[in-house]
Amino acid sequence: MNTHKRHKKFTIIIIQDERLLCSFKFLLYSLKICAAVIMGLVILSVTAVLFYNKMRESNREELITRIETQNKPAEAKDNGKEVSSLNANPSNLSIEDFRSRFDETKKLFHYSFLLKNKDSQNTTASGYIFVILKSEGLAPEQWLSYPHTILVNGVPQNFRDGDPFSITKHKTIAKDISTQHGYDSLSIFVFSHDGKIILENKFSVKN
Repeated sequence: MNTHKRHKKFTIIIIQDERLLCSFKFLLYSLKICAAVIMGLVILSVTAVLFYNKMRESNREELITRIETQNKPAEAKDNGKEVSSLNANPSNLSIEDFRSRFDETKKLFHYSFLLKNKDSQNTTASGYIFVILKSEGLAPEQWLSYPHTILVNGVPQNFRDGDPFSITKHKTIAKDISTQHGYDSLSIFVFSHDGKIILENKFSVKN
């Protein structure tokens, strides 16, 4: 009796899914790209915030500087030189070396004085000057104004009628006024360009 033995063989076949492997690799690569993009956005956002804060602080400092500049006394330019408002620095002007005489023969009253600008920066000062001749025997309405203008209580009312001047250091003012009689005293008014009295000096002119 022949006995036939059958030998059974087993073969294990492993089939790799290439599509699944590629999908996994692509997903991993995409996650890396997303992480890099998110990191870049975070860095960009932080930089933008810092730049915005810096610009806002710079604008605030510029605004403060502009306000401080606007609050300073106004200055203008005249022929390349700085022109300072007399009203801003009234103490820079002074009247010195005043002299006067009355010529009865010619009926002329002569006066002269030195208008001095004591500003240390040699800025140009300008404005208007009036000379008012007074006498105890005359009412204020009869006082003589040079240049001629309307007086109220001895004070000129239209400052633009005055004798204009412009000085850097000093200037001699000398005039002859035609009058029929002498006066006892004299007042010199200096006005700024906006019509404010910035200087007033009184002198005796009795002979």
